[in-house]
Amino acid sequence: MTYAEALRFLLDLLDGTRYPRPPGREANLIRVGRLLARLGHPERDLATVLVAGTKGKGSTAAMLAAIEEAAGRHVGVYTKPHLVEYRERVRVGGRVIGEDELAALVAQVRPAVEAGTGDPQGAATYFEASVAVALLHFHRRRVDLAVLEVGLGGRLDATNACDPLLSVITPISYDHMEVLGRTLGAIAQEKVGIIRAGRPVVIAPQPPEAEEALRLACARVGASLVRVAGRARWDSRAMNAQGQTLHLRSARDYGAIHLPLVGRHQGLNAATAVVAAEELAAAGFPLPPEAVRQGLEGLRWPGRVEVVRQRPTVVVDVAHNVASMQALRDALLEVWPGRRLILVFGMVATHDHEGPAAVIAPLADVVIITRPEHVHPLPPTVLADAVRPYAPQVEVEEDRAAAVARALDAAGPAD
Repeated sequence: MTYAEALRFLLDLLDGTRYPRPPGREANLIRVGRLLARLGHPERDLATVLVAGTKGKGSTAAMLAAIEEAAGRHVGVYTKPHLVEYRERVRVGGRVIGEDELAALVAQVRPAVEAGTGDPQGAATYFEASVAVALLHFHRRRVDLAVLEVGLGGRLDATNACDPLLSVITPISYDHMEVLGRTLGAIAQEKVGIIRAGRPVVIAPQPPEAEEALRLACARVGASLVRVAGRARWDSRAMNAQGQTLHLRSARDYGAIHLPLVGRHQGLNAATAVVAAEELAAAGFPLPPEAVRQGLEGLRWPGRVEVVRQRPTVVVDVAHNVASMQALRDALLEVWPGRRLILVFGMVATHDHEGPAAVIAPLADVVIITRPEHVHPLPPTVLADAVRPYAPQVEVEEDRAAAVARALDAAGPAD
């Protein structure tokens, strides 16, 4: 199997036409459990951490992996979605999986997926197959630790087939409400599915309704609840386009750290990752003090308020829900106050688009709506209708490259 053939197979799983699934069987652990059984249960030989939440889980997972790598461990990390190419989802030692490695793993996973087509649960999904590929890769590379970002919710997500040493829950807010529930309590109930009896659960500051659901779940199963705000103190200073100076104290004083990420929300993500690393230290993964500084200062995590060009300043961000759009808005206002903003904006149809539009569009002088590269893109005309009440000038350009080119043509050096 070639790399291109591997990607084609995975995309066939995503659109559901070649490998259809019975109605109502979109998310469950039975199907992914059977898939992993056909592959020899690679997850059972791995020490894992699951990171769930609505906002910041990818950044927190990347930070935790970086800290553990700086501590001298061989670490695998699985995150989603990818920015440019699929291989970004699976990394070991900070390096993305190779094309030949991915093709070989998908060739191994494919017959296991196809063996499930006659199962009442149907064939595995794109996301389940992706998790299986990552777990096989981590097993083959004999990682000391695997950090996995949970996809949707937690309780029924494919990553929850693992038995984590530690669970981490970043801030919970509204997203995927048609699947997870319409209240923060209901959404939190899906997240608590990754909690394990007798194991620690690190939680970032939460809305009261969500925190109460987490507290009750930990008490019910006998898990140890570790609140980041109760353990750590952090302060983001000297914020600029290159990042921030983060003063962080938790189990020890880590001093001033240059965090190469923009936005105060990243200070919270860093504190959450450090508390998680401290909990892992108690579980047999020692944490040298210098590993925190080295890991965070050496972090490369693109697409998060990332400056990719100067004059004009071009910032790229993957915000896609209200909470992450608020974080982007706050970062833009703090680092680039008063600057003329030309916004190139696209959304997928599976997310709420009206809430994010209401948050970010009022900042913009011009909004250019485009169509994202996704199997379920939101029609640009629909997004444009949501943006028009908030922005003085709204344009539609279906082609992404042309939309960016139009924005650059309209921008001056100081924009």
